[in-house]
Amino acid sequence: MNQPFTCGEVFERLQDYLDRELSAEEIAAVDAHLENCTMCSGEYRFEANVLRYVAQNLAEVPVPADLNDRLSSMLKAA
Repeated sequence: MNQPFTCGEVFERLQDYLDRELSAEEIAAVDAHLENCTMCSGEYRFEANVLRYVAQNLAEVPVPADLNDRLSSMLKAA
């Protein structure tokens, strides 16, 4: 990237940045912007904390042992 990212460009990429779905070049540009922009770095911290909270509080729901058999039967009947 020749030009540094604007706040709008960083905001558009923030979810992909958090999900590690950007190119190395884009990651470097977002990193550089976050180092110098308190507004965007604050938004990044907020979004990262939300993701961390959700990941820590997701409950595992047990799957019934016979689910696979029931689904197979339903598909065969359809």
